[in-house]
Amino acid sequence: MKREASEQKVAAIVVEWLEALGADVYQEVEVAGGVADIVARVHAEIWIIEVKTSCSLALLYQAMERRRLAHRVYMAFPATKRMRGATALCGELGLGLLRVAAGYTFGTHTEDPRVSMEAESRRWNRRPVELAKDLKPEHKTHAKAGAIGAGGRWTPFRETCEELLRTVKAQPGIALKAAIESTKHHYRSNASAKSSLAHWLERGKVPGIETRRSHGTHGTLQLYPSEAT
Repeated sequence: MKREASEQKVAAIVVEWLEALGADVYQEVEVAGGVADIVARVHAEIWIIEVKTSCSLALLYQAMERRRLAHRVYMAFPATKRMRGATALCGELGLGLLRVAAGYTFGTHTEDPRVSMEAESRRWNRRPVELAKDLKPEHKTHAKAGAIGAGGRWTPFRETCEELLRTVKAQPGIALKAAIESTKHHYRSNASAKSSLAHWLERGKVPGIETRRSHGTHGTLQLYPSEAT
């Protein structure tokens, strides 16, 4: 009996294959137009790999949209009866195709997990791509590609929260305005950072930080590390 593999399992096999190639692998990375399942730095190139449990027009469109963001773009999914046709189509379009043997069971035999390159991606960009600057070490560990919800995904907002927490730990009781001026953040200005973060801080949505007012309801908003940290 055939045992279906989850998207997360398929993605994990692709990640292991990329790492065996010597690539730096980043998962659940925010990009223009959405989130890329896997981004890999392979030598001097940036690859995007979109992972699914089957081939579909939606996956094909998603891969097409990623071409301007990376040097090479791949789709990865388990083998299907239409694999030959999908391979031929990818060859025509210049997209890469990875066939993933995800540990399916046939009768008493279980295949070994592995990745085969059915079609090599065309190199879509000759120069360095902007995406390379957005890759963070946290993208390697904070979320697994294909995970439902990807709650641990590393985002610019989350990075700002981590930076703000470092500032608050160093200066407990610091006023919000002073904390923002001392913190590297992703907002366009300190004013917009103050407005947004005040909203999330007072609703307890910034992990590790609690707020107090210096003089009642309308006093200065002061920041402290929460007891949990």
